[in-house]
Amino acid sequence: MLCPACGHDYIAGTDQCEACLEPLMKLDIPHARSGMQRRLMEDPISDLEPAPAIFVPADASVFDAIRLMKKHKVGCLLVMEGGRLTGIFSERDVLNKLATKAEDLEEVLVKEVMTPKPVIFSPEDSIRFAIHEMSVGGFRHIPVVNNHNPVGIISVRDVLGYLCRVIRDLKLAKSATSSGQDQPRF
Repeated sequence: MLCPACGHDYIAGTDQCEACLEPLMKLDIPHARSGMQRRLMEDPISDLEPAPAIFVPADASVFDAIRLMKKHKVGCLLVMEGGRLTGIFSERDVLNKLATKAEDLEEVLVKEVMTPKPVIFSPEDSIRFAIHEMSVGGFRHIPVVNNHNPVGIISVRDVLGYLCRVIRDLKLAKSATSSGQDQPRF
């Protein structure tokens, strides 16, 4: 298949062109049939109702960042530097990068332990894409960015809640159908 931006030949299913880095994720999308499959492929990430993002400066101490996470009861913070999203700081960063070190958390800066250049979604990306990226990347939280401005965070919990709502809706639609035709498929 050929990249529409530069004409480079790429393998179907590739997320971006290796020659020009043009996003290819919206190409080669199979057509949804019905039910759950259709909803996952067509519903946008905005349907997950992303939680508002909580921000922390890159030069804040890890101690202050942990206090902020606890205060807002969140599992991650978006790291901003010069008005730009530069990273994400999560509970996992604390556990994996600091738990075995005897460092003073007031001395360690967020930028030293954050995950830099996080994968981001736009509100219009499909939920199928979010599930794929979270699964392949092992992410529990991903920022939602609109026009270069972080607008929220989606989590695995948001995806699970959405799936429960869709299953409930499809079951209700199935029970409301009096005939055996046109029933949603799971």
